[in-house]
Amino acid sequence: MSTKRVVSIRPFIRTTHAFQKLRVCKRCGQYTCLWEDHCTACGCGTLATVEERASSRVKRRIARDLFITVILGAAATYFGETIDQTMAAASVSLLLLAGLIFMQKRSFQIEQQRELKRMLRQDEEAIRQGINRNWALVAEARKQDEALAYEMLREIGSLVYNDRIRLQQVALLQSFVLRSDMDLQLKPLLLRSFERLLAEYIGEIARLKPELVREDAIRYVATYEVNILQLSNGIQILTAVAAAAVRKSKYIELFPSLITRYARFMPKDRFMRLYRTLELYPGKARGGLAESVSRVYNEKYRDSYADVRV
Repeated sequence: MSTKRVVSIRPFIRTTHAFQKLRVCKRCGQYTCLWEDHCTACGCGTLATVEERASSRVKRRIARDLFITVILGAAATYFGETIDQTMAAASVSLLLLAGLIFMQKRSFQIEQQRELKRMLRQDEEAIRQGINRNWALVAEARKQDEALAYEMLREIGSLVYNDRIRLQQVALLQSFVLRSDMDLQLKPLLLRSFERLLAEYIGEIARLKPELVREDAIRYVATYEVNILQLSNGIQILTAVAAAAVRKSKYIELFPSLITRYARFMPKDRFMRLYRTLELYPGKARGGLAESVSRVYNEKYRDSYADVRV
């Protein structure tokens, strides 16, 4: 009897850069990559994105420079000994102020990026500590809501690349009833070594969302094929991945041996797609793939397709 649970997983918000997941408390400086409303260190609702924080620092620096320019200009105007000196000082001050504002507007984006890089570099240890605090919260969340725990790990995993976090995500996913309408991931969860849970997850993804099975996932399965075959559902996993691979002629060319071994077990529609691809692009077949596919076709499908043509 299956012990998998039906859950709802919120969609993952993807960002252009990983650091855009970070927020920092403007009061105590703690970093987080989760979505809490209040800082878990000081309890204040003063969290801001790192880009907002960098922008705020640049604006303060601009305000300081403008203030100094105004004070110096006002002093020069005030201490002018004649009307001409006063007018000249005022004119020069206004021109300098206008020029400074113009230059600061033009260079604001560049200065913001520089400040952002400087802040991330200087606060590297604080960022690490903040993410570790986030990670510690996962254990508590898992006791009450495993779907929430997975969502938290997914956010942490977008910034921290290690197999322990990936394996925790896979373990949670394999305890859920997965559906094709879920916002699932595969590439960010691939490990450097063989893990049964990951192999089973890849097989399930290949069945539910074959478009997620790309070269790196197929290569993982091909590398650990012997290990996967030792699993009770190993043949099914390898067949599902091979069937997903025939979506693109590129993968047929890259993994002919894997596809050759499991072509016989593919669903009919997947096999016929492979057969037609090899008919159109015979150069994609390597290592006896064309012969093997032709043999399977003659054994299993030739007669039925001949009847359809008649």
